Formats: sequence, structure tokens, C-alpha cells
Amino acid sequence: MRVFRGVAIAGCAGWLMCAAAQQAPQIQVLPPPQAPPAVTGTVTGRILCSDTQRPARFADVTLVAVPSGTDTRGRFGGQRAGARTDLDGIFTATDVAVGDYYATATATGYISQNNVVQAGLSPDASPDALAALASLPVVHVSAGTSSTVNLTLERGAVIAGKMTWDDGSPAGGVQVSVVPQTAQTASPQQGITLGGLGGFQGGGFGGFGASSDDRGQFRLTGLAAGVYLLRATVTAPTATNAPASSPRNVTITMFAPGKVRKTDATVITLSAGEERDDVQFQLDLRALHKVSGRVEAVSGSTIGSGNVRITDSQDSSLTRTGPIGADGSYVLNYVPDGTYTLTVPNAGPPSAAGGRGGNGRGQGGSNTPSVSYQPFQETLTVSDGDVTGVNVELAPAATK
Repeated sequence: MRVFRGVAIAGCAGWLMCAAAQQAPQIQVLPPPQAPPAVTGTVTGRILCSDTQRPARFADVTLVAVPSGTDTRGRFGGQRAGARTDLDGIFTATDVAVGDYYATATATGYISQNNVVQAGLSPDASPDALAALASLPVVHVSAGTSSTVNLTLERGAVIAGKMTWDDGSPAGGVQVSVVPQTAQTASPQQGITLGGLGGFQGGGFGGFGASSDDRGQFRLTGLAAGVYLLRATVTAPTATNAPASSPRNVTITMFAPGKVRKTDATVITLSAGEERDDVQFQLDLRALHKVSGRVEAVSGSTIGSGNVRITDSQDSSLTRTGPIGADGSYVLNYVPDGTYTLTVPNAGPPSAAGGRGGNGRGQGGSNTPSVSYQPFQETLTVSDGDVTGVNVELAPAATK
């Protein structure tokens, strides 16, 4: 019995092993995954300075995708890639998506080629800007390959000088920038004029600028040949008797040699690479005045929100705007002598925020009735001092 029982167990175990072997799943060995095809390439090159013929060290290189289609104008913020040059002016941009790119470079003191691309790709690009864009090198990037493009940076013009207050002390920490006066012919190699670029200056987008130092000295570099106005931007406090809704500070714009109106500014003409280091700029804020008064309604309704604005009759870019306080008062700061048109575009009742942000539609609260007024406009003359008591009476708009 013992022998028989042992044989039976062994036979059963063998049967189970055979059954398990027959039921075991087949293991399929898959081939190793293949790497996806390359969709990027590499761009290398060298950047030189035109005036020294030496490497442009640590210059920034930007590759901007050429818009597809027949219209070369598009959005500057499209596909981009970049790199920085080394001590030999050599750069390598890796992982660049396949396509065609405008190749540009920027360095301190040299005309920014990026601005040519930005202006040329603008929807309202001028013919000069488009011509300058067409002059830039275009590099084609293929998958898994390396392309080469070399660039030369043109030395920019310079405007430098000194900024002082009316008492002769240096005006430090003042923002100084240039704005285009008129378009002027310049070759694409010179970076095209500011006027032709629609106001994009060398060295930055939307306006090139710097701050005056503790001695009042300032220096703007990397400018293209063109005709310029020099502009200073000063942040000054508002009047002490201004409505509570007034901002604490106001921004004042002046033009060299110290004019508030753009039409009175000195015109600076620069040739390619020229340096103008004798510009004197005086900021005389004491020559500016205050205009104050009150806005009331003929009907007796309370006016306590909205704005009062004056616009210079000679230079429409010169304006001053001040909020109407909850009691109807207003103050306009830093107004130069001249003749102005005074308007009240959006007066309304006091708002829930105490006179802030009224829009003349009676949104001061849920129980505030809707009120609108007829357009108001009158001539205001400012001369030799502050002007007070400039009161305005608004008539209600005709109802339909």
C-alpha cells in the first residue's frame, strides 16, 4: 500500500506539471523601439563687428522663423531660437525646429538687427522696413543637419549729454529715450532709419532708453542713422490739494533742450556711427502751473466722478488729465503756458469708491440713477502762474 500510494502521488504530480506546461502563455519578444526621426537641426556661425573686424563677444543671436506663404508679414512672436557667442564670436544654436529663419544678432553699442525683423514683420510695415527685412540673411534648418550663417554688426550712433534741474544741479535717475522725428534714407546695412522702422530703436523694442547717473550724465548707444528727438520722463508728486481719487504721482514728458511740447524740441540728425556727446537738457518744472476748479450740474445733481482733460491747441500730444473728486473738485498738475481746450468727457455722480473711476453712467451704486450730460468744451488760457476757479457747469443730455 505504501508503494502504491507513493506511485500514485508521483503520477499525479507529473500530470499536473504537464498540464501547467501546456497552459503557460507564450512570451513574445518584441524588437527594440526605434528612435523617432529627427525634427530639429543645428545652426552655427560667427559674429563680427564691422568697425573692428574682431569677434563680437557674448553677443545674443536670435533666429526668427520666416512666415509661410507669399506674405512675409506676420507676428514677431513666432517660432524662435537663440544662442550667445563665445570669446571668438562663435555660436551654436541646438534643437532648432526645421524651417527657414531670419538670422539676427545684438550687442551693446551696435544696431539691433532684431528690430529690423520686428518692424518688417509688423502688419503695417513700411516699404523701408520690408526692404531692410529682405536684406537680412535667411538660414534653412534641416532635420539632423547643421547649417551655417555668419553676421556682421554695424556700430550704432550715440547721443550723450547732461541733464540738470532748473537750479543747475544734476538731474539723476531720469529716464531718457529717443523718438523718431522723420524718416530718412539709409541703407539696410546701416540698420534703416528709426522713421522707416516705425519707431523701433536700436538696443530695445518699442523705445531705446537709459537713466541719467548721479552726475546727470546720460548716453544712448546703438542708434541707427536718422532724425531724432530726445525725451525725458519724470515722475513727480501730485498737488497737495488734489482730490483723494487722484494718483499719488504723475508722469511728465519733456523734450531737449527742456521743452514740454514736442513741436518745440531740438531736432538731432545722426549719420551712421556718429557720436553726439554735447546735448544739454534742463528740466524746469517750476515753470509749470496748476489748473483747478469744480464741476457742477446745472440741474443741481451732484457730480463726483469722471475726469477733466485739457489738450494743447498747438500740440495735441500735450494733455493733462485729472479725476473729479467726490465733491466735484479737480486739479491738473504741471501745465505749461499756452492755450488749451478743456473737456469733461465722462462726468457722473459720486461712485461707491469715493469718486474713483466714474464713467458718467451713474454706476456709483445700485440706487444711483443713471445720469448723462451734454458734451462740454471751452478754451482755457494758462499764463504766468496757477489758474484757479475754473468751474464747469454741465447740462443734462436731452432725453429721447
